[in-house]
Amino acid sequence: MHRSILLCCLALLLPCFATAAKLAPTAAAPLLAPPAVLADRDGDGLGDSLQQQLATAAPDARFDVVVTFRQPAQAAAARQALGNFVPRHEFKLIPGFVGRLSAAQIRGLLHAPGLLRIEEDATVRTQLDAARADFGIEAARGLAAGGLSGRNVGVCIVDTGVDPLHEQLDNGKVAAFIDYVAGRSVAYDDNGHGTHVAAIAAGDGSGGSAAAAFQGVASGAALYAAKVLDAQGGGAESNVVAGIQWCAAQAGVHVISMSLAALPPADGKDAMSQAVDAAVAAGKVLVVAAGNDGDEPGTVGSPGAAAGAITVGACAEWSAAPAAANHSDGVYLTAFSSRGPITVNATTSYIKPDVCAPGHRIAAAKSGSVGDYVVYSGTSMATPFVAGAVALALEANPALKGNPAQLRSLLEGSAQDRGASGKDNEWGAGLLDGYAFVARAQNAAASVRTAMPTAVHLDASVGNNQVWSHSFNLAEGDLGQPLAATVTIVGQPLCVLQLFGSCFAYQWDPDLDARLLAPDGTLLSASGCMGEGTDCAAPRAPLVALGRQETLHAMPTVAGTYRIEVKGAIDDVNNGKGGGFALDLSRGPLVAAVASPDFSLSTTPASRSVVSGGSTSYTTTVTATGGFGSSVDLSVSGLPTGANGSFSPDPLSGGSGTATLSVSTASNTAAGSYPLLISGIGGGLSRSSTATLVVTAPNADFALAVSPASRTVKRGGRASYTATISPLNGFSGAVTLSVSNLPAGATFGFSPNPVAGAGSSTLTVKTAKTTPAGSYQLLVTGSSGSGSSSLSHSQSVGLVVR
Repeated sequence: MHRSILLCCLALLLPCFATAAKLAPTAAAPLLAPPAVLADRDGDGLGDSLQQQLATAAPDARFDVVVTFRQPAQAAAARQALGNFVPRHEFKLIPGFVGRLSAAQIRGLLHAPGLLRIEEDATVRTQLDAARADFGIEAARGLAAGGLSGRNVGVCIVDTGVDPLHEQLDNGKVAAFIDYVAGRSVAYDDNGHGTHVAAIAAGDGSGGSAAAAFQGVASGAALYAAKVLDAQGGGAESNVVAGIQWCAAQAGVHVISMSLAALPPADGKDAMSQAVDAAVAAGKVLVVAAGNDGDEPGTVGSPGAAAGAITVGACAEWSAAPAAANHSDGVYLTAFSSRGPITVNATTSYIKPDVCAPGHRIAAAKSGSVGDYVVYSGTSMATPFVAGAVALALEANPALKGNPAQLRSLLEGSAQDRGASGKDNEWGAGLLDGYAFVARAQNAAASVRTAMPTAVHLDASVGNNQVWSHSFNLAEGDLGQPLAATVTIVGQPLCVLQLFGSCFAYQWDPDLDARLLAPDGTLLSASGCMGEGTDCAAPRAPLVALGRQETLHAMPTVAGTYRIEVKGAIDDVNNGKGGGFALDLSRGPLVAAVASPDFSLSTTPASRSVVSGGSTSYTTTVTATGGFGSSVDLSVSGLPTGANGSFSPDPLSGGSGTATLSVSTASNTAAGSYPLLISGIGGGLSRSSTATLVVTAPNADFALAVSPASRTVKRGGRASYTATISPLNGFSGAVTLSVSNLPAGATFGFSPNPVAGAGSSTLTVKTAKTTPAGSYQLLVTGSSGSGSSSLSHSQSVGLVVR
């Protein structure tokens, strides 16, 4: 079938050419791509789109531009050189400013020292329960006692705002809000996109009966929101830079999520990309949508083009029931998901996206309602999903906060590879595996993985007017998982209609079609993309995808031999022409890399202090990975002389849990710092952790003893006692003795008084003839020192007067 795309129409002069009945391909004519909005292909410091506009602009023509420099001082000097010019905004995160300049001023600035880029203040637009389980999030939440939810982690959404009245985002969920569109102080969302993505990242799952099913990935994370896009989902590049800058300045923000993009391609050097890289350098994790402009190479826009961003493509989940709204029939790369590479110049490029996450038919909060939900598809939905996974990882290991490079390495290293071996410009590092990612963040030695459908990658080619086929068998046990195939065609854009030196229609060359056949030959799925069908990318009307990707998917119902066929499209342009392609097949059964049973040991706090003769305690935690379930025997070594330690419970059963390590010391335990080694043995494995015990000598003191315990005397008579002072821990001071609670008429005296250091004193109590008879408890007190260093001890003795 014929699949040409009309690039443009000349209004008033020519009719709009739709697909013509016959269009002869112009093999020698390359595709005339539109100017890149945020790229500088010739390296002259002027954005390509702005350069094109300046070519015919009068000197006094005005343009809204973003100007960036290599150093802040250079930006300030250029500002001064412009005279009375007042910028609309000066950036702090990156050296530069935004404002309205004349063509003459722009041309003059091209010679300013340290200039990095002058570009138009481009328009930026939004990018539109099974996914959580399919991509390992549910399992990841269970990696800590009490569950992981992103607690003590802040996620900042740079988008159209948020609706704080929706059940997923209410009750103080939004920690802070700023509005760069209308300057309002109370959070709102007049578009709905920001609310949807915010709920995917961190919706709390509370509210009506359905709320839990739509809970966000990191339900316990705090939300921050910068509104930079208006009610139509559009906004200025400069506002986006300001939003990134605001998020990066919030101490409580650790992850910044951006589901927006300017028109591709971009070279990663524009102001938004610079702001992303600067925020990453400041310790924030930036998660950015790849864009919905696939399936052609080089379609990732800004800020997803930023080298420091975790750029996210969109793929489909697989476990939702066939009747569910979010059913996707298998793991496949969505045709709309933008592709790399990012081309910096003729010799430098790098891979994007970085990872692929669920972005096909994702249900989340609908703004303007309390408990309604809406289904959207896009890399916009995949991006907050990854941002939420990052929040879980940061809660699992808070030491990773401020280390975005290590987070990114863990994320990519734990992804399940799809497409060509290793990281590629289609799938990035592969499918997000939230379980493996968070487990590795918690313990670098973790080897668990999420069970996902079997992946098969083939590189092949089909001849002209030929049919290539690939057969595979499904057993009864494989039928629970859907089939999905992504066919990515090796080729290039081909102009099929030229007019006045411009290309008006083009298609991907070669144009291949694909189909999936059941064991009995029944057609299960067919793909002939050039804008036809729901699985063909449609980035922006009136443009559709070039047809570089064909997508097949179906739910198998019978065991047997299935077949995928690929052939050249039969139409007046392609005429059966074949070519090379890659096939990525997803099918049952579910598989996961074999994870060896293992466990890790941790002890908190890292250090405890105790006075000789005292006791203290630690908490030792055993965390199981890879299905480890054996009992773990615990022991501690490195204790000082006179100290002993015990665990409760011991052993720990079930392979995981916590035990209390109680440590007691003796009065003669020497002061010092002692490194302790806490060991666990179970399942043939031995793991350990460390802690420190700090023993301090007790303060110098004395003990007071008085004997006998009681004396009996007649009225007018005398009674004597012996008070003994015993020094402790090097005490050498003088102790002054006194008595209280004497009966009426009685007096006392100590000899000697005070007692120096150590020794005894005789206490004499003299009664009078008038002293009432009775039984009395005298309180003998010894005191030494003054102020904060004073010491005092007392002992009671009896006096019976007859």
